[in-house]
Amino acid sequence: MELNGKQKIILSLLNVADKKLMSPLQIMKSLFIYAQHEKPENFYEFVPYLYGPCSFAVYSDLKLLENKGLIASHPTSKGWSFFIITAEGEKHLIKNPEINLKLEKIKTFILSKSFISLLKYIYSKYPEYAINSIFNIEALKKL
Repeated sequence: MELNGKQKIILSLLNVADKKLMSPLQIMKSLFIYAQHEKPENFYEFVPYLYGPCSFAVYSDLKLLENKGLIASHPTSKGWSFFIITAEGEKHLIKNPEINLKLEKIKTFILSKSFISLLKYIYSKYPEYAINSIFNIEALKKL
């Protein structure tokens, strides 16, 4: 089974930090921060969307990885799922310790934030990605 580098980054992201579950929004923002810091080639293209930076290809890759049994989803009562890597997915990780350390730091940071505080951070640091937000940006600044 051949995976591209972006898909392996998702698997490695889910594998670090004690394999803690992540929501699609947390995965999206983690990949966005990784892209901003590392400037990897052939990576996801992010556009301003409802909750800030979004790459629709991330959702496609999550579905593909789930269909291949490399990640599993755990639905919540709120209508979305949290994702976790499977034992099969662990066979396809990025083997670069430096990248994995960066992903671990990003994931730990992302998981330490509430939904609102995560958006507040992203919108303050990358305001150009907040232009299509469904949140009142000025109200967020006061929280």
